[in-house]
Amino acid sequence: MHLGDTRQKLCECLGLSEYEAKLYLSLLEQGAAKARTLSMMSGVPRTKVYSVLKKLVDMGLVTEVPEDPRRFVPTPPRTALKSYVHSYQNMVGNLLAVVSSLEEIFRKPKTGQNLQQGTIWTIHGRQEILAKAKQMLCKAKRSVVLATNENGLVLLYKSFNRIFDELTERSVKVKIMTPNDSSNQHMLSELRYTCKIEKTPFPLPLIFLCTDDKQMLLANLHPNSFSSSSEHDRGVFSEDAVLHEMIYLLVLHEGYRWSLHVHSGGGGSNC
Repeated sequence: MHLGDTRQKLCECLGLSEYEAKLYLSLLEQGAAKARTLSMMSGVPRTKVYSVLKKLVDMGLVTEVPEDPRRFVPTPPRTALKSYVHSYQNMVGNLLAVVSSLEEIFRKPKTGQNLQQGTIWTIHGRQEILAKAKQMLCKAKRSVVLATNENGLVLLYKSFNRIFDELTERSVKVKIMTPNDSSNQHMLSELRYTCKIEKTPFPLPLIFLCTDDKQMLLANLHPNSFSSSSEHDRGVFSEDAVLHEMIYLLVLHEGYRWSLHVHSGGGGSNC
């Protein structure tokens, strides 16, 4: 795989920023290096190097050697990424279990029952996805449920912070499930005045939005950033109650399982 493709995959799968991915790859190539050397190799500004390295250390991708000056060494990828691989394998297993259950329901005899057909709309591009999210929020009458990662929360806060205030004025209950990270502390503090915040380890670059237990939007962030524009994003919108319930349960399950995984010492992650 080309180096640029590898960096892109790191951003997508691990939720790394571009600086973090560049610095991590440079350190893998070097084996061990000082911060100044890594800055020159990766192109990450010297003023940003230590904060980026701290994030990589917290994620378990890098180890700091207590010397003067400090040196940094990469954790073997197979060890560092074991918990991520395990998480995605479980995610795939859960999805396969859902598919199996759906197939079983589909194959049951339909005698005396009406077959109901639901509609799912596909949305292309981040601007179109944000436009649909805005429409849903503006029309919400009773409740809003949002689950996303740090970058998704930054993106939605930048786009709709005033709308969140308006929802409160309309007595709409808003629940947000998102990780508690240094990058979103300010937003969480602001939103806590108007929304119910659940600090949930949410590793996937997704936005799940549901309004009034009826309308559902599920979209990915590709690349996983809080830029307001990306032509690679894909999303689905539906008013199918069964689909909404299954995806909502899957989102809750993933957040709960990651919470247990982190608190049991199974591997730290800020994703």
